[in-house]
Amino acid sequence: MRKFLAFISAILLAFLVTASVLAWQGIELTKEGILSLFEKEEERVLPLLPQTDEPEEELNLTYEEYLEKGDYYFERGFLTFASNQYVRAANLEPNRIDPYLKLLKTHLELRNYKKALSNAELVLQINPDHPETRFDMIRIYIKLSDFDTAKNLLDSYPVTAAPDPRVTYYKGLLSALFGNHELAQKYLKEAAVASNDPDLSTKINMILEAYREFSFTKAAEELYLSELLARSFNKVTEYEMAVHLLKEVLRERGDLRDGWILLGFAYLNLEKYQFALTAFEKAYSLDSEWPTTQYFLGVTHKELGHFEDAIVFFNFALSNDFEPALVVYRHLADLYFETENYEKSAEAYEKVLDLSKDDVSSFVRPIWLYLDFINQPQKALKLAETAALTFPDSAMSYNLLGWSYAGLGEDQDAEKNLKRALAIDPNLAAAYYNLGNLYRSQGRDNMALEVFQKAYDLDSSGSIGNLAAQAYNELLKKTLSN
Repeated sequence: MRKFLAFISAILLAFLVTASVLAWQGIELTKEGILSLFEKEEERVLPLLPQTDEPEEELNLTYEEYLEKGDYYFERGFLTFASNQYVRAANLEPNRIDPYLKLLKTHLELRNYKKALSNAELVLQINPDHPETRFDMIRIYIKLSDFDTAKNLLDSYPVTAAPDPRVTYYKGLLSALFGNHELAQKYLKEAAVASNDPDLSTKINMILEAYREFSFTKAAEELYLSELLARSFNKVTEYEMAVHLLKEVLRERGDLRDGWILLGFAYLNLEKYQFALTAFEKAYSLDSEWPTTQYFLGVTHKELGHFEDAIVFFNFALSNDFEPALVVYRHLADLYFETENYEKSAEAYEKVLDLSKDDVSSFVRPIWLYLDFINQPQKALKLAETAALTFPDSAMSYNLLGWSYAGLGEDQDAEKNLKRALAIDPNLAAAYYNLGNLYRSQGRDNMALEVFQKAYDLDSSGSIGNLAAQAYNELLKKTLSN
């Protein structure tokens, strides 16, 4: 989801730059692993990493072991599992700071700001001068839309010889939010001078750009500055501030289509989809032909699981020349797949390829559809051949060729291309998995088991690894029952 939102941020930025005047103008691999059914067998299949269920709790771990286990989960994105381990470490050593720091970081990632705040307070009970946690508390209160408390914390932040440019930046943001624009620009310019962080410098410039744009607009109302600042707050991912400003703007001018779009965009990024839907519907009522509104209505309905409505609005956006069309076709391809309209899904994926062939992985989904859902292996092969011509040095291209030839029953060409893929990239798990399926179809069970094991070893926590584990277990059960 967050990657998707980063992508639509770029789209919104392009839209807002263009519209500069706006409206103002069985035998399974378990978590513990599978033991061979043969006592003399020495090799063992490695355990799968956790996917949806937390592994059984290991009792009597030490403080350090719980922290280490939490770090293992955190690094792999299993944040709730990580949190549980850090809590157990904190229970063993309640006066040590590390578990609370790790819990603070984890809950920030989970967007559970109230729990993050509780852990920040525990850190400061142990070390009242912990600077990073004091800064984190300011960010948390902003995320909770408690801007007054955030401002008070900023005003009381310790003065140092070399002020933290992040602190100065947030002083500028909150001054802008509260309408003290001269002070806001002063803080932002100071932060720009002090910053050595390219990302922070970019954000500072985005806020200052709102002031520059307003200064070039003759006879503009101050309410327009609020809208420009809200747009910039969205760009720098301060969505709570954007919502606060836009509510003030729209209370005075409820007829601003672009204001409603900006509000919906902020709610969309905050994952408050019903609020986003309300805002985009208001924008749609003001201008039902504007493709940006139609696009975001499609996105919001998709997030809410209203797939048929999403398809309707994405097609509206295409009919009104929404750009980039590429992203709309990607959404439509996914939605048609979800609604089991596999032919339209494949067509949409091919539209994606017509518009952009910059990534060989873009060929995977349509080939999969043609092979496993629509039973048109010739179309799969045609796409795989295009992939090989476009990416002649890519192992994935030859994996796709081998997969497609296997779908046509042309085993010799399938094996040749899969082995070529592995010659280019010996660590391509998908090629081992497809080779295993080929060997299994030929009755070469021992060779199939060997390459399924290899695919699993290379991708034990990923989708290919899971498929390989399932295929391995099924084939092993069949082999032992014969």
